[in-house]
Amino acid sequence: MRVVIWGLAAGAACGGFLLLGQEPGAATGAALHDIFSQFTPKVSTRRDARTLWVESDGLPAHRMMVGITAWQQQVPLPQRYVGDNAWPIPLNPVPAKQPLSARERFFRGAIAVAANGIPIFNPIKNDGRTDTFLAGELDEFGGHCGRADDYHYHIAPTHLQSIVGPGKPVAFALDGYAIFGFTEPDGSAPKDLDAFNGHETPALGYHYHASRTYPYVNGGFHGQVTERGGQVDPQPSATPVRPALPPLRGATITGFTNRDDRAFQLDVRVGKATHVVRYALQTNGAVDFEFVDGQGNTRRESYQLASPNGGGPGAPNDGPRRRRKPGAPGQGNGNGPDSPRREPPQAGQPRQPWLRVHAEEMDSNADGALSKAEIDAEVARTWKALDANADGVLVVAERRGQRGQGSAMAGFVDQHWDEVDANADGRVSRDEFAAVAQRMFQRGDADRDGTVSAEELKSMQAAGGRAGRKTNP
Repeated sequence: MRVVIWGLAAGAACGGFLLLGQEPGAATGAALHDIFSQFTPKVSTRRDARTLWVESDGLPAHRMMVGITAWQQQVPLPQRYVGDNAWPIPLNPVPAKQPLSARERFFRGAIAVAANGIPIFNPIKNDGRTDTFLAGELDEFGGHCGRADDYHYHIAPTHLQSIVGPGKPVAFALDGYAIFGFTEPDGSAPKDLDAFNGHETPALGYHYHASRTYPYVNGGFHGQVTERGGQVDPQPSATPVRPALPPLRGATITGFTNRDDRAFQLDVRVGKATHVVRYALQTNGAVDFEFVDGQGNTRRESYQLASPNGGGPGAPNDGPRRRRKPGAPGQGNGNGPDSPRREPPQAGQPRQPWLRVHAEEMDSNADGALSKAEIDAEVARTWKALDANADGVLVVAERRGQRGQGSAMAGFVDQHWDEVDANADGRVSRDEFAAVAQRMFQRGDADRDGTVSAEELKSMQAAGGRAGRKTNP
C-alpha cells in the first residue's frame, strides 16, 4: 500500500509533496499524479526527472458558460493538450531571486493548471486592466472561453475541493508550487499571505491559496519561470477553429448542454429575446454551427481545420477555414440583429474593416473612440510578441507568434502577411508593420483630428471595408 504524506520532508524542495521514503523528484511526481488522476480519463500525466506533464482535452466535467453577462461570442471546444502540447509543471520548484508579479505582466496564456486539467489564466484579461470576475465575463465556475474557443478559468477552481479532498491542492502554478483552497489543510484560515496569495508553513513549505478578492489565485510567481511574449514559456497553445468575434452587447448566457463532448448548445438571452447557438463536432474534423436569433431566423456555418492530416479540433493547422453550407436558411450578420460578426469575406468582396472589428480591444480608456496613441500601443505590444528573437524583423516562421496571444493586430498579420510585406521580400520590417496600422488609422480618421470617433467607426462599418485593400484573406 502506498502512503502519501502531504507536506515537506526535511531538506526537500519547497512546495513539493513527498511519498514516504522516496527521493524528492520521483515522490513529488507520484503525489502530483495522485491529484490529477482523480479526473481520469479526461486527464492523464507522465513525468521525467524534472517535469510532470498534464494532458487533457480542455473540457471540464461541469457545465460551462452559464452566468456570463459579458460574452465575447466564444464557445467551448475541445483542445489537444497532449504530447508536446501538454502542460509542464516543475517537480522541484525553485524560489526566484526576483519573484514576478502577475499584476503588471503575464496577461497572455496560463499561469496555473487546475487539478482537472483546465488552464488558469491571469484574473486580469489581456488588456492589462479588466478584472474578468468583476466584469461579468466568467461563468458560475470562474471560467470562460478564449479567442480560440478554449475554455479556461481566471480564478482558483475551489469547486474541485470536494473531489480532490479537503486539505489538498486544487491546482498548481506553472512555477511548480501548489495552490490550495481558502483554508489550510487543518481548516484554519491562512495567515500572512504575500502579494501573490502565497506563504510558507512548516508543514507545506511555500504554497499559494485561493481568495475571494483579487488576485483570486496565484498573483504572480514565487518560483522561477521564463517569460516570453507576455506569457510563461513554454506552455501549450490552443488551436482556433473559427475567427474571433467581438462582444455581444447585453447578452447573458442562461443555459448550456453538452452531449458526450461532441454536441453542444448555448442559450443566450439578449433583452427579452432568447438566442440559441448549437454546434457539433463531426468525424471528418468539421465543426458545424447553427445560430438561431430571437426572431427564429437560422443561419448555419461549418468550419474545418486546415491540417495536413485532414484536421480536427485541436489538430495542427494553418488556421481556420470556413465554409457556408449551401441552402442555409436565414440571413443576417450574426447571432441576432445586435450582433456584429467578423466574417471572412467571399471572393471579390471587401473584408470587414479591421479597425472597426477590433476597436473595443484597442480602446484602452473605453471612451468609444480610438486615438493614435492607442493604435501605437497595439503596434508596440504585438511587435514585441511576434519578434521572438528581437532582431527587428519578422520572418514567415514568426508570423503567428504564440497562438492565443490575444493581440488584435497579430491576427491581421497572420492572415494578411503578403499585404503587410509591402516590398514582397518575404520579411516584415518594423516600419512595414507600423505602416499598415497607420494607414488603416488614417483611413478611419476622416476629419483628420487625430482620433477615430465612434461615429467614424460606425461609418466605416457601413462602408463595408473602407479600410484596407479589397482582398480575400
